Amino acid sequence: TFFETYNQLSKELYEAYPTNVSFKNSFAVSYGKLGSTHTALGNLANALSFFEMYNQLKKELYESYPTNVSFKNGLAISYEKLGDTHSALGSLEKALVSYRMTNQLFEALYESYPTNVSFKNGLAISYYKLGAFSRDQLKDNSQAKVYFQRAEKLLMELVVDAPQFVEYKKSLDKVRSEIAKLKE
Repeated sequence: TFFETYNQLSKELYEAYPTNVSFKNSFAVSYGKLGSTHTALGNLANALSFFEMYNQLKKELYESYPTNVSFKNGLAISYEKLGDTHSALGSLEKALVSYRMTNQLFEALYESYPTNVSFKNGLAISYYKLGAFSRDQLKDNSQAKVYFQRAEKLLMELVVDAPQFVEYKKSLDKVRSEIAKLKE
């Protein structure tokens, strides 16, 4: 209910001031929140609709402001959400396209800002998701291993660069476990 209200208010602000970039971004974020909430509730069809709107608005923002790193990051995240939802719904080709877009955007962000831990983590996550998808859906363990190893390399750097973030160590352990399973 709160996110529906947030979405409605964001929509009203954006419609009243369509040139206000902040209002448009808030409107996009409201769709992302609704999508995440519906995912948690198990309403994947509804989640997909909200994530599609989230992605569309983020795409428009990025295309209008291609130098805005935050919009590029938001677009990458929106593709990740689409990939996860398409995968859960069994739309595997759409999921793969979305995961590849996520990876492409995070690769560009990381190349431009190699010291940004958020972009490095986003890239590691995108490699992990491509690895899991390659293994589980495409049944291509050799490609999965390549992606998992790329994620492992980045996560090792993150553990060294930002040891205060325990999540990076947990993610590294998870990726190493996936690599070990492929060797079995």
